[in-house]
Amino acid sequence: MNGPNDAHPDALPPVEGAHTVQPDAALSRPRPRELALSAAWNGGLSRTVTTVDGRRIDIVFPGHWSHGLGPDFRDAMLDVRGEGLRAGSVEIHLRTSDWTAHGHHLDQRYNDVILHIVSRHDALETRRADGKLVPIAVLDVEDAVLFQIDARLPEIWNQLGGESCAPDLARDHPERLVRALHRLGDERLTERVSRFEGDLSAEPPGTVLERAVFDAFGYSENRPGMAALHDRLAASGFGPAIARERDADARFDWAAAFLLGLGGFLPLSPADAHMADISTARQDAIEAIWFHLPARDRVNILPQTIWHRARTRPANHPAARIVALAGLLANVRSDLLGWSADWTRHIGPKEAVNAVRALTHTAHSPALGTDRAIALIASVLIPFSMAYAHAIDDPGIESAVVELWDRLPAGDPGRPARRALIQVAGDHPLRKLGERGNQGLLHLDRTLCTPRRCMECPIAAEVLIEKRGASSEERESRP
Repeated sequence: MNGPNDAHPDALPPVEGAHTVQPDAALSRPRPRELALSAAWNGGLSRTVTTVDGRRIDIVFPGHWSHGLGPDFRDAMLDVRGEGLRAGSVEIHLRTSDWTAHGHHLDQRYNDVILHIVSRHDALETRRADGKLVPIAVLDVEDAVLFQIDARLPEIWNQLGGESCAPDLARDHPERLVRALHRLGDERLTERVSRFEGDLSAEPPGTVLERAVFDAFGYSENRPGMAALHDRLAASGFGPAIARERDADARFDWAAAFLLGLGGFLPLSPADAHMADISTARQDAIEAIWFHLPARDRVNILPQTIWHRARTRPANHPAARIVALAGLLANVRSDLLGWSADWTRHIGPKEAVNAVRALTHTAHSPALGTDRAIALIASVLIPFSMAYAHAIDDPGIESAVVELWDRLPAGDPGRPARRALIQVAGDHPLRKLGERGNQGLLHLDRTLCTPRRCMECPIAAEVLIEKRGASSEERESRP
């Protein structure tokens, strides 16, 4: 399981001048598997450990056993006597030197490790990729006990877990994994449809769709700001001002004025104007609209502190996202629901992505990127349209949405999906996943891999079926 990329603030500092245990030279005799050592740690056979530099550590919580990518145990809680509680990851190895042998010293996923548990101490130090030293402790469990644990480990952990779960299947029968990931993608879609159905039971469809689109344009960092901006905009009654304008430039200016104004960006600073790619002439027109509005329309302006700007890619800067939203609202004349219903009925999967990209393109705002357009379709437009079709009992919309979901091309999978793909297939590619499969990878990473619910995982089921040499009839009978 992956750890955060940033250095962990609670990593234990080394003790200056402390006694250091010398590396053990007797390493040639048979050793239990590393899995047994992890099982001993997970089972709490040691409640207290002593680091090689002499500190006593009480194990408050050993952490969640990952059995996968990244540190072995996540979210551990350790009480360092005289120093207090520390939280982070714990890595387990047979030998101290395995840390560098496995490349963890160069891997940022291990930058939250706060304790290195080993069976034999044979190296001078454990150092993370961020340069910080990790305390080392020898787990005080006899070899005989570890061999007994090894012999009784559940069979599933002999077949699953580790760096990847199904590399042989990915090589020999990739279609089975693709089908499993498509089923997981369908589960993710069903969850989103259910949430939209709940929202539609409480609010008008246009409001539900607009709020979801604003949320999607906030990405991860600026979703709270976009949610607040949507609420301010809905209360402003700006829609008629957009709809009555016949000229496309005028519609864009009005939309940008309301969005940037209520977002607290007007007057635009040079930096924000640059990020939004707004020309001086366009900026003057937008600001003229905003500052000529009655004072009652220029209230409830969001504070600038709500927006996340630090280390944000230029394309994800909140001013740039707001300008893209202005282009979208100008193009649909503030009737996103009407556009969505028409788009769903009359456009095929091949044209869907370009249609959504064109929705945000104006003479003053660039089109949404292909990957972002696919993400918007998969996470908002498809599940909303399915829920809306159920609400108004329109089988035509539902049929079109199902076809689009099945044939939507894959966008950039993103870090969680790539992580899940490595966990499933290792170095072997899985083709014809489409965005449905990418969504399945996201669902796998979030709901099954991260909490290690392997007993419920369809990938694990396929591996176990293959291990048992199940008949083709059994495989085909699986949903």
